[in-house]
Amino acid sequence: MGLTNEAAYLYVHSKDLISLTKKLRRLSKTAEKHTTKHQNAKDEETKVKHHKKHATVSKKMKELIEKHNRIIERLRSHQVAFAHALSKTKIR
Repeated sequence: MGLTNEAAYLYVHSKDLISLTKKLRRLSKTAEKHTTKHQNAKDEETKVKHHKKHATVSKKMKELIEKHNRIIERLRSHQVAFAHALSKTKIR
């Protein structure tokens, strides 16, 4: 692929990575909130409720982390291809 195509791929994947990172941060705060509420709960019913919510959020976070790792791999491969295409271009 050409230099511009590789640059475009890097741009798109980096935007995806940024949005995914924002989602992970939000979910992390939510998971922390449920953990705190679980620890501070007085009755067992509330503890179970917040524990289930924390487990659900943690599951979503694991899925997003897997997606995050796939995007990182794509970025690495396109970065290598970009560097190769850049080295092939001759500036006159």
